[in-house]
Amino acid sequence: MTENFPSGERRRRTVLKSLGVLGVTAAAAGPAVTAQESAGSTADYHQALRDELTASSRQQKQLPAGSYVYGTTEEAAIDAFSLEGGGTETEIQVDTDAVSITKAERLEIPDASDDPAEYAYRGEITDRSFDEGELLLAVAYVRSESDDSEANAAFGYRDAESDGIASGDNFVQRGAAIEPSGEWMRYFFPIEVDSKPAGTDQIPTLEFHTGYAEQTIEFGGIALFDYGESDVSLETLPPYDYEGRAEDAEWREAARDRIEEIRKTDIEVAVLDPGGQPMDGATVDLEMTDHEFDFGSAVSVEHVTGESEDDERYRETFLENFNRAVVENGLKYPAWEGDWDIDNDATRATLEWLNERDIPTRGHYLLWEEYNNAGGGGMNVDPDQSAAEIEAEISEKIENHATEFEGQVSDWDMHNHPIWQSNFRDDDELGWDAVDRWWSVADEATDAGLYTNEMGAIGGQWQRSQYYDYISSLVENDYPIDGIGLMGHHQQQYNQLLDVADMIAGFDQFAEFGLPLLVTEFDIEIFDRRNAQDVAVQADYLRDFLTVAFSKEAVEGVLSWGFWADDHWRPTGAYYDSNWSLRAHGEQFRELVFEEWWTDETGETDDDGIYTTRGFKGSYTVTAEKGALSGETTVTDDETESVTVELTPPGKGDKGSKGKGSTGSN
Repeated sequence: MTENFPSGERRRRTVLKSLGVLGVTAAAAGPAVTAQESAGSTADYHQALRDELTASSRQQKQLPAGSYVYGTTEEAAIDAFSLEGGGTETEIQVDTDAVSITKAERLEIPDASDDPAEYAYRGEITDRSFDEGELLLAVAYVRSESDDSEANAAFGYRDAESDGIASGDNFVQRGAAIEPSGEWMRYFFPIEVDSKPAGTDQIPTLEFHTGYAEQTIEFGGIALFDYGESDVSLETLPPYDYEGRAEDAEWREAARDRIEEIRKTDIEVAVLDPGGQPMDGATVDLEMTDHEFDFGSAVSVEHVTGESEDDERYRETFLENFNRAVVENGLKYPAWEGDWDIDNDATRATLEWLNERDIPTRGHYLLWEEYNNAGGGGMNVDPDQSAAEIEAEISEKIENHATEFEGQVSDWDMHNHPIWQSNFRDDDELGWDAVDRWWSVADEATDAGLYTNEMGAIGGQWQRSQYYDYISSLVENDYPIDGIGLMGHHQQQYNQLLDVADMIAGFDQFAEFGLPLLVTEFDIEIFDRRNAQDVAVQADYLRDFLTVAFSKEAVEGVLSWGFWADDHWRPTGAYYDSNWSLRAHGEQFRELVFEEWWTDETGETDDDGIYTTRGFKGSYTVTAEKGALSGETTVTDDETESVTVELTPPGKGDKGSKGKGSTGSN
């Protein structure tokens, strides 16, 4: 096919390549920043990109500086790439504050090809060589308004005498597929260089295959880091993944079978005519109104009691999505005792609002072994008191708190963060004896369930064994523990996206105690919502985490730790954006809860007036009709195994209540 370039464009690129791309470092350059890449010579985008990837806040994913391969300006990188195989390319300005790039190239791909690599946006590297095993990281922003736009990243060696693409295997290790949308999204491509093919004219090349469809696709912000002999592993390079993510992973079938067995029930509806006789041929509608399983969320006192449009939307969105709650901060001692700006009457009003709507609400917390509130909570006590005074004060706090909210909370996090913070048990004058008495005080003060609550057992696993040992001690010593809370906080920078096998093993391990398991604080924090692959892995991980939890009989629910970006402690983890648009993992949440795991069925009664089906355990509105006769009833949870609907003529009878409806399908 003929290559179509704007006037003079092909000549400019050919000259540049023959001279070597401007601004690149020497072939022997190591991972350190070279003189050519000093702060004074690195342009804004490249400097910001390097600063981001080397920031200490990335924790376990912090990268070394590396050296830039395609120069240190956007223009240099654009000059290094050209569209091969046909089509047109045009340099454009990027005028948006949403991303840090300012320039890009728009590629017009004329048609689909049997070989998508036929149209390749290619950047040859002629000024340096790479050793086998060397690690590189390619970066690109991509967007397209074409339907079903698609591209693929590849890195390898290309024979200079061939018109073909890079020869040999693609050295991009993961995340090569690109599915652009109408907004600029960033992609990362980790590369491990393989052996160089025989021949003298083998050119290392990064390219993007674009021949999947007739499309307009734009590339900007292309950069390639060379990490040389830096102390960095392939797993540290973005994008990030986890084992068991594949749609055909073996664990999925077993999980689906468990869900079918433990989360669904047989439903039998008997329809009677006005005379009390079985009515055959009646149409029966089953409309699920609530799950038996708890899909809950933390709620903010400010927004449950506020009067703004966002507050109203907040309340509506909670009711549309969740059937259990926990007050995020209002019941913590620093809040309740006036150290934080949360009004106690507003907290009471929040509990009242939830109870009026039959939303079971957890109390967070009774005991947290921290003197002050530096860690986000604690007991708010003076550490300079004597041990006896501290023990007495905390006993009084626990008793008063439990008594104050008796009947308003379904259960308490009795002991919050027992592994992360053990300050009182570590005090020789307090120790386990004090904790034992505090459990007894709570048990005597409330009929609500008493749970433990800790992170790092299911959200990551760095405290799993310690938490297991702690629960073992409680059980062996007959503490009044009613359930095990497993915080589900996941952060990419701490490598907390568990492989599915590890996730399953964690749930199974804690199920050994025969106590209910509750995921109390679920969220998934990612690096940046402009990172396309982070957004995708977040949605997939939510799907897989909820699927595993829902498939485990011991698990009674999953409570998300918030849902709106403007009121979420880790905003990238919220299901809803600031403007209330539903994010990808929020869509995945609703698809699972209200589609895949939701039952709305219609059928007809048989000759005996019976309609049978199988549905998810929960609450239902059941209606039946035949001709002018109709009837309706509501059932909850275990009542669905045998339901009777009595038909009445128009204007006769009482169709009954509509059920609590705290979780709707919308």
